[in-house]
Amino acid sequence: ELGHDIQTQNFTVVGVGDMAGDVFGNGMVLSKATQLIGAFNHLHIFCDPTPDPKTTWIERKRLFDEVKGWGDYNTKLLSKGGRIFLRTDKSLKLTPEIQKAFGLTNSEVAPADLMKAMLSVPCDLLYFGGIGTYIKGSQQTHADAGDRANDALRLDAHEVHARVIGEGANLGITRKARVELSQAGIKLNADFID
Repeated sequence: ELGHDIQTQNFTVVGVGDMAGDVFGNGMVLSKATQLIGAFNHLHIFCDPTPDPKTTWIERKRLFDEVKGWGDYNTKLLSKGGRIFLRTDKSLKLTPEIQKAFGLTNSEVAPADLMKAMLSVPCDLLYFGGIGTYIKGSQQTHADAGDRANDALRLDAHEVHARVIGEGANLGITRKARVELSQAGIKLNADFID
């Protein structure tokens, strides 16, 4: 629909999930043009500001085949400034490259702040492969989203800057947010369609 061939033209991705996950893993090996700049799961925050699509695809495929998560990623393949953080850390020291990639001015942030910035960064694809409701309607409360565990990460629909949202997660977006995102020109299908 957008005139972009994702098999031959590179595209940037931010996601929720890891390569051990069936939905996320399958999605992240579908194209060798995928540039996964950031992702997080329940344990890790993966940051690769300027990934090489060919070498990183090989590593993602290895993790997918071996059913392993971000903790097993070969960090030597990360681009300059790339890091894999633990979500349990109280604060994260960011490289200049990570700050630039995710629009953060502070060099040290809480894990939730980094993850929220990742979800709002301009990218081609925001890919939900993990459980959680991460986007609500601008007029909704966090309670309306019904997912207290992710209140600190959740965005209002107007804060999303992805061109496309791919869904494999259950209830990644509230119904009101879905309408708002669509009206803003973001391409998205219900999770059961994707």
